[in-house]
Amino acid sequence: MATLLTVTDVFVGALGQTWEVLTRVAGGLLLFAVIWLVARAIQRVLDRALARRSVRADAALLAGRVLYAGMVGLGVFLFVAVALGNALVGVAGVLLAAAVTSLGLQDLFRNYVSGFYILTEGNVRIGDLIETGGYRGVVTEVQMRVTYLRGAAGEVIVVPNSELFTKTLVVSPVPPGWGSPSKPEGPSDPSLP
Repeated sequence: MATLLTVTDVFVGALGQTWEVLTRVAGGLLLFAVIWLVARAIQRVLDRALARRSVRADAALLAGRVLYAGMVGLGVFLFVAVALGNALVGVAGVLLAAAVTSLGLQDLFRNYVSGFYILTEGNVRIGDLIETGGYRGVVTEVQMRVTYLRGAAGEVIVVPNSELFTKTLVVSPVPPGWGSPSKPEGPSDPSLP
């Protein structure tokens, strides 16, 4: 009879601990979901407020993304802290994960940081003809990680922002007919391939 009570006690104890862990994880997920929704709402409000004040579109996009990423990062930290039941363990886990991730994503981070500076300095604008690292084209879009160019033959050139930030950049006016399909590109003799 004593063995039956011991097995039952162990089962009830394990069930109680499992329930406690599931409750903490659910609470962490709920907290993360609330912070994520708040981040999206704040980003929309910020976008509208900056548009009313006629802030440059690329600067407004940057501000909205930075705010959103910061709020989501806070949500991840709070989820880990609540799910594990210990804020210090949550901090250590998040720091360890960030360190390991950053080692693998150094180039990606470099492109985002370079994109931040490119967008804030305003050296590269949509419609500029730029040449860097052997690539030449008209800027059609500047994003946080990459910049899109349209080449002379109309091709799309995707340049990582770290290339624009760390190498010499030549900005010049766009020549007439640049990238238009009516301008023939390639050999002038039609018999050549």
